[in-house]
This record gives sequence, structure tokens and C-alpha cells, in this order.
Amino acid sequence: MTKEQFLTIFFSKLNENEVDYFVFGEYRYLPKDTGGSDIDIVVDYAGVKILDAVIKKIAKSGNVVLAAFYENPITKFYRFITPEWGVQIDVFYKGLRFRGCEYYPICYLRKFVIDYNSVKVLSLEKGFYVDFFKEILYTGKAKDKYVDEFLKVLTENNKECFAEIQSIYGDGVLSFIKNHLNKNDLMKDKKKLQRLLKRSVTNGRLVSVLKDRFFAFFRLFKKRPGYVIVVEGTDGSGKSFIINSITPILNECFHHFVVYNHLRPNLIPDLGVVLGKKEKTKDNVVCITPHAQKASGFAGSIIRWGYYLIDYTVGYFKKIWVQIHSKSKVFIFDRYYYDYYFDQKRFRIKLPNWIIKFGELFVPSPDLILCLGGNPEKIYARKPETSLEEVTRQTKVLKKFCNARKNAVWIDTTVKPEESIDAAMQAITAMMSKRFKIDDVR
Repeated sequence: MTKEQFLTIFFSKLNENEVDYFVFGEYRYLPKDTGGSDIDIVVDYAGVKILDAVIKKIAKSGNVVLAAFYENPITKFYRFITPEWGVQIDVFYKGLRFRGCEYYPICYLRKFVIDYNSVKVLSLEKGFYVDFFKEILYTGKAKDKYVDEFLKVLTENNKECFAEIQSIYGDGVLSFIKNHLNKNDLMKDKKKLQRLLKRSVTNGRLVSVLKDRFFAFFRLFKKRPGYVIVVEGTDGSGKSFIINSITPILNECFHHFVVYNHLRPNLIPDLGVVLGKKEKTKDNVVCITPHAQKASGFAGSIIRWGYYLIDYTVGYFKKIWVQIHSKSKVFIFDRYYYDYYFDQKRFRIKLPNWIIKFGELFVPSPDLILCLGGNPEKIYARKPETSLEEVTRQTKVLKKFCNARKNAVWIDTTVKPEESIDAAMQAITAMMSKRFKIDDVR
């Protein structure tokens, strides 16, 4: 099933069943595509069960994988994926809410619902206008297109908008906006506007706020909606190519919640920075001469290994654990702890395998390890940074490593590029299909 078929059938079935819904947000590519966006759909409470049934039927008939699903008392979050495409659908069945409290009543939006290619949508102008409040509430800032549309709608419908703002948020927010009708002034004091909106939306609704926080905390102990994928391989095996190829598909499914990491979580700085031997850089710099420096002695190797082990353990739990348990985020690692098994020279260490294995007991295991390899001569020809002998050795060790682990999959990257990409995505969707079952969604 193609993405267009999935979306077309989905909206067609909603219309056939007379579900009261509308898409809130970017809709100009529907129903053929999502245009790189997710689908936020507002549904009345009576129609949410029909929507659930429609989604289940389409996913099962089209062999579409439910990569992640979680919910709270007001929203259901669906993440669908195939080897070729992904879709994120967020279903709001108790209005638009912030911390469990309604921040923009649906009654003010219904008259702006229009038909677009047989899909019921909220007009883009009104959608961007409301998105301005949403962005300010959640992040304390807003995209230029939301700010511009907010001010435009405000100018064109002065009386109506002011009355609506006063009714929803009160005199304090209305007074602030009246005194900040210039874009520069409005965004300069955006944090103050955020405080005013939060106070207005949550005032007197402590039970709703606490209930929302409780469900957010409880989610940490349920099925993880997030994933960790590690890509391993010698220099020239195509790690960057594979990562760059799978990321757009994953971003469709997890709506730009794909996070790239080089080698480790990077909570702590490089040891060279700590020792004052190199300057700290904003981004991780990949070394182009990995074996240029000599390895440290045993004591130095233990210090280096132990220092970075802190990042693989404490850094993981601080930067990744909460994110993959509370949100549908995907962390992709270009290299990981496992490099110590076949390329210690890169890290200037020389330690026996039993020490590396001991350390691995404390390193959280990823959901999937993509081991890239193939014909050593072809790999070396792409990137002759070490030697053919070294590439051959590393490829052989990595293959053995891959065969010994259930969560590892071998990807031959010396075949046609499209074949390697397909193999990687097949492995990813197969892994994700095991965690969530569409029939389990209630």
C-alpha cells in the first residue's frame, strides 16, 4: 500500500461513516501526501471509536506497521511505518488542550472548517492563527509564518478577534496583545505572553493539570514509544549514506523526532577538551585520520575507557531514557560502544576483550544494530583512510559480532544503493512491528 492509498482510504472512510472531524494544521498536500508534516485531526468523542476501527482495518489490509502508539485522556498518538514511507496521526477527541486544559475551544473553529479535496480541514489562516497560541504556550516562541498570520488575521478581523481573545484568555492577555501589535514588540516580550497565557489557561484547573502530569509520568512505565538504532561499520561501509537515507522515512513516522548522535550520548565533553588538549566544538567532528595517534598504555586505556563508559551509562539515562519512554523519539547512533570490539585504535586504547565485555554489561542495549559491511576491497576503495588489511579485519570481526547478537542485522552495502536502503528499512520495520500490535489499540 502506498502512502497516497493509505491517506485516501482513511479520509474516504471517515466521510462515509459521517465522522465529525477536521484536520488542524498543514493540509495542502492531502490526501496524496502530508508534505513532511504530521496529521493533527480533531474528532468528536462519538467518532473516535469509528476512527480507531477505520485505522485498524486499513493498517491490517495494507501491511502497514504500527511503530508506536500511546495516549492520554484527551489524545491518541499513532505512528505508522513501511519500508517506503511513514505517517504520524494525532487524534484529539476532547479539544485542543495544554496540560489537560482547553486552550482554544472548538466552538470558535467550526465555522472555519472547509472541504479540501474531500478532506474536512480547518482553514489554513485560522489554523496558523491558533497555532500561534499553541506554540507560545508550549515553547515560548512561534514560527514566523504563525506570527505573521496571527497579526494579519488580527488586523483584518479586529473586533471579532479581540472579543474572542478576551472571552478565552481574559483582559490581561487582551491588553498585552493590544499593546504589542508590532511583530518585533510581540516577539520581544513572547516569554511574558507565555506566562499570561499559561496562567489564564490553567487557572482554577488544578485537577486537570495534575491528571495530565500523572498520565505523563505513568507513561514512563508502559511500552516505550521511542527507539534507539545503532549503525556500525568500518570507514567506507556507508554509515552516513544509510543514515541519511533512512532518516527522511523515520521523520515522516516520528515527525522530526529523529535525533542523530555520533558514537555516544555526548553528555560529557571529549576527554581531550577536559585535559585542555583540544577546543570544544559545537558539533561532533568525525576524525578523518582515525589511526594517526598511538594507543595509550594500559593505565591510560583504562582511564579513557572508564571516562567514556560514564557517558554510555549516565549520559544515556539523562539524555535518552526519558525521551524514548515519554515521547516517540528515535535516536540514531553513528557508531556506538561496540566499536571497542573491532576498532580500539580509533580511541587510542588497547584493552583485552573481557574488559570491553564487562563494560557492556552496564551499557543500555539499542533496539536494533545495523551492521554494515560487504566486499572489503569495495569498501576500502570508497574511503582509503586505514588499509585494506585493516578494513578486511574489521569487517570480519563485525560480521562475527553481528551473528552473535539477536538485535543485530547484517546489511551488505557493497550491492546497489537502493538494495542496501531497502534492507535497512526492512530490518527497522520488522523490529518495530514486534512492539505494538494494531489489534491491541482500544
